Amino acid sequence: MRQVLIKGGYGGRLDVAEGEVLEIFNVEGQQICDFFAFNASDPTEFLSPAHIRAELRRVVLEIGDVLVSCYRNPMFEIVGDTCGRHDIVIPPCDPVRYERRFGLRNHRSCRTNLAEVIADKGIPYAYLPDPVNWFQNTPVMPDGAIERYTSSAVAGDTVTLRALQSVIAVGSACPMIGGSNGERSTDIAFIVRAA
Repeated sequence: MRQVLIKGGYGGRLDVAEGEVLEIFNVEGQQICDFFAFNASDPTEFLSPAHIRAELRRVVLEIGDVLVSCYRNPMFEIVGDTCGRHDIVIPPCDPVRYERRFGLRNHRSCRTNLAEVIADKGIPYAYLPDPVNWFQNTPVMPDGAIERYTSSAVAGDTVTLRALQSVIAVGSACPMIGGSNGERSTDIAFIVRAA
């Protein structure tokens, strides 16, 4: 077993070999995890919410779903989920959002967390991918509107993924303010186990 604790508002990463199981653990509850993944041998191949939506033909994730890359290759299978409320529509928060909406400069963001965590891979900031947002409560309504509610995750909720290729898994314990994460950003844990 290997694990990393991702502190609230920050990012972290863990290598996951093909066939291993990654558990994404919500330590205190109500914490969104912006989740990114890259092919371990070719970081130009990444987990792609747009391609996941196209393959599944829906925006709601379920146990048994296969999550695909930008090349439509299988990257993960969802094998467990105790929360049941996630998002594959919204991009990561970024410095511009905090400045325009909240008047904040130098606030941490999921996009900059990703940039920091994978700086060694040489991916330009402009080409960083969008996340799968575990535990994020932003449903698409029947009229097409996207609502934004506080995460419904409770302490100990988990999403469990089986890796279908060897990947670099990256998480950001989202620093979004305004209620999405409850009162404050808290920790997310990544735990990797043998299949």
